Amino acid sequence: MLYIETDSRDAAFHFSIEEYFLQRSDESVIMLWQTERCVMLGNYQTAEAEINVEYAQKEGMQIVRRSSGGGTIFTDAGTLLYTMILPCPKGSNQQRIAKDMLAETLVAALNGMGVPAKSEGRNDVTVDGKKVSGMAQYVRNDRVCSHCSLLYDTDLETLSHVLKVDEEKIRSKAIRSVRSRVTNIKDYMQNPLTVQDFRNDLRQKLLEGKNAPDYVLSSHERAKINSIYNDRYANPSWTFGKSPGFSYNNSKRFSGGRVDVFMDIVKGVIVSCSIRGDFLGTVPIRDLEEMLEEKEYCYKALDDALKEIALYPYLGDITKEQLLSCMFVR
Repeated sequence: MLYIETDSRDAAFHFSIEEYFLQRSDESVIMLWQTERCVMLGNYQTAEAEINVEYAQKEGMQIVRRSSGGGTIFTDAGTLLYTMILPCPKGSNQQRIAKDMLAETLVAALNGMGVPAKSEGRNDVTVDGKKVSGMAQYVRNDRVCSHCSLLYDTDLETLSHVLKVDEEKIRSKAIRSVRSRVTNIKDYMQNPLTVQDFRNDLRQKLLEGKNAPDYVLSSHERAKINSIYNDRYANPSWTFGKSPGFSYNNSKRFSGGRVDVFMDIVKGVIVSCSIRGDFLGTVPIRDLEEMLEEKEYCYKALDDALKEIALYPYLGDITKEQLLSCMFVR
């Protein structure tokens, strides 16, 4: 078993490491890692149905899509992430064993630090009935990757903001996250540690009894990992284009009138757009709608597109910022 630790805080890079060792190695692997502010989508989810995309992009948060299922999570520098890759022969129950092993080692480690954690439900670790960790898995080439997040000193206010979406405004057939009450592990420690000290203690407990020497990625391995990174996890077409199609509608009233926006989005692109309301436009609104169709459904892309369009003839006193606020859930 190898223990891999990097100085990167790029979630897409770590997902690429996971993919590399699933596809191209027989080694069992453990990783403990961190990110900057990041939103991680489950493999089968629609970004816009799970997160406040406008807020996330304005705040410079990384948005990535995992290869595992499960719900959307928020991580930051106060969150730890744990990955374990093990053999999973066809026809075995190794996938369930790996998930149980991941949960058991986490619970034991937290209990050893005085935190009354326990495993609950299909993939959660909780403290006092509140979620501190969620697990997910995926299998490739007779190998299983199990990974989870641990909320140690996570910014829960930002978490609740970026994961808060008005479900009435988006209609999607994708799997939706089940929102859970969450808490930070740090709040349950008698003598709270810094994030780095907690990481060091957690590493020691997770590796206890395991023959898992530190492993440094070679330049050849990094090149292969970077290829996966560019092709998949850091590629917007994987993150957003993989989203199932969905319909979006939103209505807002401004001093310049009411605006109603209806859109269908497929593979991250606006395929139909309808703008209605009682704004005081003087030219056919269909011309504006057509200019927005076939555009990437991304705040920056639409902001850039609208900078090139004189909106007053179409929308009267409705500003670009107001129109954009109606095109994205806030």
